[in-house]
Amino acid sequence: MQPHLPQTFATQTHLSLLSLSGIRDGRGSDSDHQVQGRRRSTRSSTLRRHPRIHPLSRPLLHLVPACQVSKSWSHAVSSSLRHFHRNIKPWLIVLTQTTRYPYVTSARAYDPSSHVWIDIHPQPSDIPSIPILRSSHSTLLYMLSPSKFAFSTDPLHHTWHNAAAPLVWRTDPIVALVGHRIIVAGGTCDYEDDPLAVEIYDVTTRTWDTCDSMPAILKDSAASTWLSVAVDDSKMYVTEKISGVTYSFDPNSKAWFGPYDLLPDGSVFSSVIGFANGRLILVGAVGNAENLMGVKVWEVKGASLEPRR
Repeated sequence: MQPHLPQTFATQTHLSLLSLSGIRDGRGSDSDHQVQGRRRSTRSSTLRRHPRIHPLSRPLLHLVPACQVSKSWSHAVSSSLRHFHRNIKPWLIVLTQTTRYPYVTSARAYDPSSHVWIDIHPQPSDIPSIPILRSSHSTLLYMLSPSKFAFSTDPLHHTWHNAAAPLVWRTDPIVALVGHRIIVAGGTCDYEDDPLAVEIYDVTTRTWDTCDSMPAILKDSAASTWLSVAVDDSKMYVTEKISGVTYSFDPNSKAWFGPYDLLPDGSVFSSVIGFANGRLILVGAVGNAENLMGVKVWEVKGASLEPRR
């Protein structure tokens, strides 16, 4: 069953997938699904003493009331989810922002197991009134203006952090979170001297730092419109969507590495990258812009970043 967006979501929308682990640690919307009553019978008392929870046999949202019956039920639900976590589908998080001041944002989640939409939370009080809400590799939301930089990294994006704006004014940069550093690269305004400028924001010290610019070969495509970004625990990977030319960036050494050619053959006219279970994945559109023949997926392997067929 395909999720159908509510009609009220006809505003500027950003999508991100959320791992179920973000729901299990208490950041979900349990208050929206409180128990309406408890049956006091011999049978229910027996069940409370010996709960058996099978999350694969019922929608995930139906387990929320079970968590509130008793401590033993809550423990049974948590244990079952940890045991069957590989078979539970991730939630789809939809964040919307109005196009007029004060640029109100809202968030809803789609549970594929229950086939329902739920409200996650109202607009956080600390979210800034900045007109453009952007996302990066589904784990980082941010807003950027000439005077302010705001970002959110928690799974449900309820907590926002405010910082000073980067030194270089940008309109369409690539932004990525690697460890405790946020990398902002390219996407500069036309009047800036260096279109490939790179800055790093340290979340722990709350300071900006400059480093080497992006490789010169990316000068005509140094914007999120033309580049695909993926991150692991230590590096950021940037791929030019059309050519497949890829570079990696190490925020510790502030150095770029590459280029690497990720396109396995000439049939791919556009590609994006991402990580899945610690593996770098290349997704390519086959054919051309007027005649899409299909979509192929490759796993990228080795230090030379070669696609595995």
